[in-house]
Amino acid sequence: MAVIWITGGKGFIGRALAEYVAKQGYDIFGIGHGFWSTEEAAKSSYSTWLNAEIDFSNLNHLASISGVPKVIFHLAGGSTVGASLQNPYEDFQRTVDTTARLLDWVKQVSPETRVVAASSAAVYGAGISGTISEQAKGTPYSPYGFHKAMLESLFKSYKDTFNLDVTVVRLFSVYGAGLQKQLLWDLCNKILKAETAEITLNGTGKELRDWLHVSDAVALLWLVGERNHSADIVINGGTGIATSISEVANKALEQWGGQCIVRFNGVARTGDPISLVADTQKATELGFKPLINIDVGIKDMVQWFKARVI
Repeated sequence: MAVIWITGGKGFIGRALAEYVAKQGYDIFGIGHGFWSTEEAAKSSYSTWLNAEIDFSNLNHLASISGVPKVIFHLAGGSTVGASLQNPYEDFQRTVDTTARLLDWVKQVSPETRVVAASSAAVYGAGISGTISEQAKGTPYSPYGFHKAMLESLFKSYKDTFNLDVTVVRLFSVYGAGLQKQLLWDLCNKILKAETAEITLNGTGKELRDWLHVSDAVALLWLVGERNHSADIVINGGTGIATSISEVANKALEQWGGQCIVRFNGVARTGDPISLVADTQKATELGFKPLINIDVGIKDMVQWFKARVI
């Protein structure tokens, strides 16, 4: 049976990907931050989970247990713009250092392994309207965006110089039940704690995002991991559908029920884009088709939150 590795596999996308890949009949081995008992790892579809830094000795140790992997899904790295602003060097270490160590290990030990990394639409930055193609010149603002761009540069370098089979998926606004951060999580918490019938969010509410359900995100990652060697280094991960922040907020309020309404304070964080929507032609050519409608995804998220905290 072919072996799959997932770095950063204890995170939101990593756990969803492990469950998805296990259903395809593969053995899954993971490495990253966070302790799991053997029983907990097995419940999350991992044959082995290694709570460790991604470096030569730990990767060699994992290979001694699993054998060399067919595919590595590289999800380790910084996870939010806000955290990168608070601690940019830690974000650099988690995203850039980790990627350099992993690619060098693959080059030296397992050059036939395919590596698929999760990047972010944050590399595009602000100032772009309409759907964004992979060829668009990125102007990231945050350390998070810059570091994801550096990850992509490392992938291109190792592909061009050493002919490694590597691809980056630029994920847009991934969401879903289980995600304990970002807009929908924050909004549900605000609704729960609201002392009045009105809650306030930052920005204008007119900002447009491309909302990709986590189940669709992992399906795309798997498609990229299964395809033949390709010249494409970057593939957008989105739906191609623009939905405003205010529309998403109102959909969540509707699913929650009650009389609460949302207002926007008009104050945007410096560098936040007005629009981030994917051109999905490359993903579509792979056979990717998002299956989860945003109304269904938001309903599931709100129901999960209520079941968890109420």
